Amino acid sequence: MALDKPRRPVLVAAVAGVLALTASLAWTPAAAAAPGTPYLPKPTGPHRVGTTDLHLTDASRPDPWVPAARTRELMVSLWYPTAAQAGRRAPYVTPKESELLLKGSGIKELESIPPDGLSRTRTNALEDAEPSGRRRGLPLVVLSPGFTWPRSSLTGLAEDLASRGYVVAGIDHTYENFATTFPDGRIATCAACANVDDDDFGQRVIRSRAIDTRFVLDRLTGSRPAWKGGALIDPARIAMAGQSIGGAAVPARPYCDS
Repeated sequence: MALDKPRRPVLVAAVAGVLALTASLAWTPAAAAAPGTPYLPKPTGPHRVGTTDLHLTDASRPDPWVPAARTRELMVSLWYPTAAQAGRRAPYVTPKESELLLKGSGIKELESIPPDGLSRTRTNALEDAEPSGRRRGLPLVVLSPGFTWPRSSLTGLAEDLASRGYVVAGIDHTYENFATTFPDGRIATCAACANVDDDDFGQRVIRSRAIDTRFVLDRLTGSRPAWKGGALIDPARIAMAGQSIGGAAVPARPYCDS
């Protein structure tokens, strides 16, 4: 991703050819983890990595998959460089999210994993660590996961990019994955899964994700950013990547052309 020169946002599509979840996890013991604990590979960049979650509500539209929900709620994870020396490592998923993800996937190779197994995964990012960088000095990469998969399935990529000096925003496209947990404890499951046989399903997903992405960008780079580190983001250096339909959604032009 070459993000040093453009003066306008840049779109970069990355469509993964393998399952994002299993590709991002190592299931053999790491030196820093208990035997048998799954862990994410150590980031390769020079910076330590922090992460935080945002709960964003778009009151301008109803949810596309659950029209009774008059607003579109999104959970977004941010990964970014930090100077913090220590802190609590962020969870990969909650035990309930792990259970729903493993059950919903139907993937035979995952059947041997305990229901809460994914929640034990050791990540590298420090939860709610203070972001570091200079004003408008950090490029932003937006990540969109594959259909039915949560934003956490791209954590390994996000941590590595953040360690190299990027801010990374991973979006949970609500009701398009097996489990999204909101701060009040509500869990949204895959309502969109009931529509997969519709002729226009793929285009509906792509349109919805483009609107989600535009909304998230507005909240991150607008005059009153939702994240306390928003001023660190360079709005002229923005890229987007995704896995499977998340990659297909990239050319939908979620950015303004002006």
